[in-house]
Amino acid sequence: MFFKSKYIIEFSKPKEEILNDIDKNLYKKFFDWNKRFAGEVSDNSFDVKFFHDKMSPYFKGRFVAKENKPESIELIVYSSAFSILGSILGTIIFLGFAIAFFLQENYLWTTAMVIIYILIVLSNQAGINNAKDIFFEYLKKLDTFSKIIPVKK
Repeated sequence: MFFKSKYIIEFSKPKEEILNDIDKNLYKKFFDWNKRFAGEVSDNSFDVKFFHDKMSPYFKGRFVAKENKPESIELIVYSSAFSILGSILGTIIFLGFAIAFFLQENYLWTTAMVIIYILIVLSNQAGINNAKDIFFEYLKKLDTFSKIIPVKK
């Protein structure tokens, strides 16, 4: 399952402009329904997630100084602890039901439970990947000359 991934994003625009644009899209007061993100922006970093999507991963970016490229972000995409605990709890519940049906020799229901669980996991993974793609498209719109580089561990 997806828990954490890391990227380096190199921008051609100044960091203040990038952070201001992200800050403009933050949900801050009750009537900000058209805002895209919830979270916070500081002088050198941001920690946001999609406002209307409860299953959205968090995007934590911090500007780091690189030689010849001062406007680089170290971006970490991660799931919250509640999301991870919910996944573990869901796995335990589904596993318990599957074992109970298997012990009762009800193989059709056991197979159905396994298929349903696999579909739920794939659906969650697709939602997380979709959120990541949308956020990367948003960053590309901020600066069309930006580069997104995945960091291997």
